[in-house]
Amino acid sequence: MFIGRSKELETLEKLYHQNSFQFVVIYGRRRIGKTTLINEFIKGKKAVFYPSIDSNIKQNLELFSNSVLSSLTDIPVNTTFKNFEDIFEYIYQTAKNERFILAIDEYPYLANCYHGISSLLSAFIDHKFQNSRLMLILCGSSLSFMENQVLGYQSPLYGRRTAQMKIAPFTYKECSQYYKNFERKELALAYGVTGGIPLYMSK
Repeated sequence: MFIGRSKELETLEKLYHQNSFQFVVIYGRRRIGKTTLINEFIKGKKAVFYPSIDSNIKQNLELFSNSVLSSLTDIPVNTTFKNFEDIFEYIYQTAKNERFILAIDEYPYLANCYHGISSLLSAFIDHKFQNSRLMLILCGSSLSFMENQVLGYQSPLYGRRTAQMKIAPFTYKECSQYYKNFERKELALAYGVTGGIPLYMSK
């Protein structure tokens, strides 16, 4: 059951239904519900969700390729694109004529292993994606990285996002929806301990 984040979902839906290129940056500290929010939003929509890993370029390229191909084609998932440029070109060709979402979770991991990824994305946004129906979502838990290396002036991606969301902890009222069986004192204690982050939530 999905609870809360109604404003964030409403914003994402509005951007999605504009049917033009959108670039959304979502960030916030770990285990606050960013991945859960994205997965709820993309339900029933044509989308690729790629959770970047803290590894090397080769492994991220292989896993990213698998995510794209398993979501969009019947090609065996052990097939790998030659490089990230080929992945983004394939994404562009897919999104030229239909609404499509590409969500990259934990983007800092991908950017740290391939330092040119933001420049490559920037070039695709300027020359291809902005003329497509792609909705690009970059998500990350490193606040400093997302604020400086994605949203900041020094970033190749600066000025290209169409929306940004800094995800905050749940309010006391929202947390009470998760802990329905708790007494008031138990709920207050749980809220104080978790800081508005239900213990069993994903990132």
